[in-house]
Amino acid sequence: MYSVYTGNMTTLNVRVDEKIKTKAMEILSSRGLNLSTGINVFLRQVIEEKGLPFIPGDSVLLRKKYDMEVAIAKKGKTYKNTEGLLKAVLK
Repeated sequence: MYSVYTGNMTTLNVRVDEKIKTKAMEILSSRGLNLSTGINVFLRQVIEEKGLPFIPGDSVLLRKKYDMEVAIAKKGKTYKNTEGLLKAVLK
């Protein structure tokens, strides 16, 4: 959990695409955070991890793998009960 510390604060000015800012604000707001708090959480995680708290692009690759696995599963054979599954497997 993060503690709230208001002493010795500084201002950080960052240029960011307006659409990215708006979307980030919407997501953070849905979780009860404002943009400033979200950025502070991110910076604290950078310090904690001694680097980025994620692998850039990793979530896209994981999503593609997940989507592929779901597509494969949807094409697979389904069984109404365990008996049917065992009968098919033990043929």
